[in-house]
Amino acid sequence: MRIPDRDTAVFSTSAIDLFASALGAFILLVMLLFPYYRHAGPDESFAKTQAVMEKRRLASDELVDLKSRQDQLQSELDELTESNQGREQQISRLRKELMDISRQLAAIPVDITEPVEIITPEPEPLALTDGVEFSILGLATEMKSFVIVVDMSGSMLQYEDLMIRSVLEILEPLNESNEFAIVGYHGNPQPVLWSFPNEVGLVPATRENLELAETFTRSLVRKFVGSTPTHFALQAALDYPASAVILMSDGEPNSPPGFIIENISQLNQFRQTEIHTVAIGQYTHNRNLVLFMQTLARVNGGDFVGVSR
Repeated sequence: MRIPDRDTAVFSTSAIDLFASALGAFILLVMLLFPYYRHAGPDESFAKTQAVMEKRRLASDELVDLKSRQDQLQSELDELTESNQGREQQISRLRKELMDISRQLAAIPVDITEPVEIITPEPEPLALTDGVEFSILGLATEMKSFVIVVDMSGSMLQYEDLMIRSVLEILEPLNESNEFAIVGYHGNPQPVLWSFPNEVGLVPATRENLELAETFTRSLVRKFVGSTPTHFALQAALDYPASAVILMSDGEPNSPPGFIIENISQLNQFRQTEIHTVAIGQYTHNRNLVLFMQTLARVNGGDFVGVSR
């Protein structure tokens, strides 16, 4: 019987597997520990690695702080947003209530009538009152000298006869103890003045001067044209050495009435000249004219009267 040949191996398969596993484990450990391995002598790589790790640690701490700050700010923002929403709700509620009240008010029927001041011309007095020199057109005064200021604008054409009669009524009671002047004015387009006498001054109310004044007054109607520069005419009238000014007009002035009242009152503050006003024509239909002339007279110690007949 023949005995079979046997191959004798130095290492078995199991031993080879063991060695291979051990080698793999060694290589893995070397790879993991390689960054931390320090050779003999100076090692810049290791120092750099430590520096990088320190920066990472600091950055990590800063990141934690920033994250905490972010959370805090977000919490404050949420609180403010919630509070703002509450205020917006209150504003919305108040607006809704206001609209409801407005609708309720609009639903209430109200008779709207524009207040109209009805001015009744004062009747001429039958007798003179104590302490009053005389009364002209219902204007009572103790003054002895006058400047009659006549509106000659284009709108006065419809009242030319009324204007003439009114001026003559003012002149009628005057006598030689009185002094007077007449100033007519209009804008054409610049302010133009027509005066009697020709120079700035007063004349005594003699028969001859009264006749000349009547002729002058009748001549004014041929010159009615243009606008109403009342402010300019009043300034000129205050230059006369008269104790009273009588303004006659049918319409509102070119300049703002409030400005005229303020400026003329300031100019007249020390002169203390009485300023009387006479509204000519359908003055009851012109509320602004009436208010202007009433106020101008009141603040300057004069009276207001309307003439429509």
